[in-house]
Amino acid sequence: MINSLKGKRIAIIEDDVVNLAVFATVLRKAGAILIQDNFTADPVKKLLGYQKIDLILLDLLLRYEQDGYSVFETLQATPELKGIPVVAISSLDPATEIPKLKAKGFSGFISKPVNVNNFTQQLLDTLSGQSVWTTGR
Repeated sequence: MINSLKGKRIAIIEDDVVNLAVFATVLRKAGAILIQDNFTADPVKKLLGYQKIDLILLDLLLRYEQDGYSVFETLQATPELKGIPVVAISSLDPATEIPKLKAKGFSGFISKPVNVNNFTQQLLDTLSGQSVWTTGR
């Protein structure tokens, strides 16, 4: 799927450098432009500095006494970022998290570790308006 995400601007909010490296490698190979945040206490403020974002990948377990749910709530309360699809990426139990994510308005859930063979297609599906709810490899 080389260049299948060409020109798409994807923000990754992830605090694990190994996961961040895996996501970035796959997405760059697919042609995406990456906006990465893995160590800041206020990722939403950082995202406001970018002109356009097509998709946000959001880890549910983060540093700085915040989690993906609180970041999502801040994204939704920020007019400039509210309409951007957000996909949760987590190792938390999908059976527990997916109903909560759907109720909050997330665009999808991808279990960790991600299946790198399907990852790009899952994001393409999300960008085309489909919800993606994966529960394992």
